Amino acid sequence: AIHGFPPSSIFAEFRLLIYCVKMSYSGYYRGRGGGPRGPPRGGGPRQPGGYGPPPLPPDMIYKSFDPLESKHLFQRVAPEKDDTELSQAIIAKNLELTPPPEELAKLQEQVTKLTSIVDTLVVSPAPEVDIEEMRVVGSFKKGTILAGHKTADIVLIIKHLPTLEDITNIQNLMKEKMNAQQPEKERKKATTKSHESGFSYTFNGSTLNVFVTTLPNNTKETIDPEKHLKLENLKNSLAAIRHARWFEENAYQSSIRILVRILKDFKKRIPFFMNVNPWTIDLLAHHSAVSNTNGNTLSVPQVFRRCLQLLAAGILLPGSASISDPCEPGFVKAHSFMSYEHQDELACGAQTLLRALSHGGYKEILAMKGARKITFENAVMFDGIIVTPSKLAYEKPTEPAEAMETNGS
Repeated sequence: AIHGFPPSSIFAEFRLLIYCVKMSYSGYYRGRGGGPRGPPRGGGPRQPGGYGPPPLPPDMIYKSFDPLESKHLFQRVAPEKDDTELSQAIIAKNLELTPPPEELAKLQEQVTKLTSIVDTLVVSPAPEVDIEEMRVVGSFKKGTILAGHKTADIVLIIKHLPTLEDITNIQNLMKEKMNAQQPEKERKKATTKSHESGFSYTFNGSTLNVFVTTLPNNTKETIDPEKHLKLENLKNSLAAIRHARWFEENAYQSSIRILVRILKDFKKRIPFFMNVNPWTIDLLAHHSAVSNTNGNTLSVPQVFRRCLQLLAAGILLPGSASISDPCEPGFVKAHSFMSYEHQDELACGAQTLLRALSHGGYKEILAMKGARKITFENAVMFDGIIVTPSKLAYEKPTEPAEAMETNGS
C-alpha cells in the first residue's frame, strides 16, 4: 500500500497513478524497483539543511494527497464525527503542556535583566566586547515553550567574527553583570557553561541559552577553524532570528501554537517524531492550520487531524513538494535534513496514529491520564476495531559484494 493513500482515492484521482510511477522511478518503496533504494555510500549528496534525499527532476516532484483539498472528489457516506470530546482533550493537553505563569515570569525576569545589560553595552561598549544587538528567539519568543523547559534562547550579534576567546570574555562579563543584579545571598547559585555556539547562564532553575554570532556580511570572511566559531553555527544562530521573526508575523492563530506544543510533546515521547526539528514542527503546524485554498478557518481538532493526514500521505517523504522554508532563498524543503529512514518512520508512524484517531484513540495518542500507552509494534483494539501498525517500506542499501571484497583486501 502507498503511504497514506486509501484505495478509493487512488482510483478517484489519476494523478495518484502518476505518483506511483514517480515513486517507482525513485526506488523508494519496497518491490517497486527501477532506481536506487537510498543515498549513495557516504551519506548521499549534501542538501540544504542536512543529508537529505537527492533532488528529483522537477517533473518528478509530486504534491501529497490532502483530504481537505479533495473533499469535492469524495461523497460522504456518513455524517462527520462530533469533535467535541477531541477538542476538549486537545485543549486539556495544551493546558498541561503550557508553563504556569510564575514559571514564565521567573524566566522573563532573567531575560529582562540580560536585555538591560546588553542595551547598556551597545551604548557604552566594554573593551573586550563589541556587541551589535541581542534578539530573543526560540520557543520562549514564539510562545510555544513547554512546561518544565525553563530555558530562553538568546542570539547575541557582535560586530566581528567571534573567536573562542570572545566567547570566554562575553561569558565572564555577562556572569559578572547578571550576578550583580541578583539578590546578594543567592548569587552563588548562578552558574555558566560554555557550548560550541556560545554559553548558558542559569539562576534559580531559569536558563538563558546565549548563541553568539556576527553580522551576515561577516560570514563571507575567511574563518580559521582553530580560532573562530564554526560557520555553520554562526549561520544557524542567524537563521534562528529569521525563524522567530517569521513565526511572530505569520503564526497568528492560537491553533498553530496549540499544535506546535502537541507535536513537541510527540517529539519527547514518540520515537519516530524525535528526528523532526523544532523549525519543521513550526512550519508543519502553520501549513496544517492555514494553507488551504478554501480560506476557511479550521478548528483545533481539524488542524490536528489534518496534520496527521498530511504526514501519513507523505508530505515529508522523498519526492514530495513538501513545505518550502520561507526563511531560506530558493526552494528549500522543510524536511531536507532528514534521512530516508527517518522520513519513512515519520510517515509510517503517522499512519498508525491516524488510524487510531479515526477509531477513537485520541486519549492514547495524546497520552491523557489513565490512557494506555500507544504501541507501534503490535495491533491494538480501539472501539472494537483492530488497528495494525504500518510497516516500514524503506530498505537501506547494502554494500555491493565486490566493493566489500575490495575494501577488505
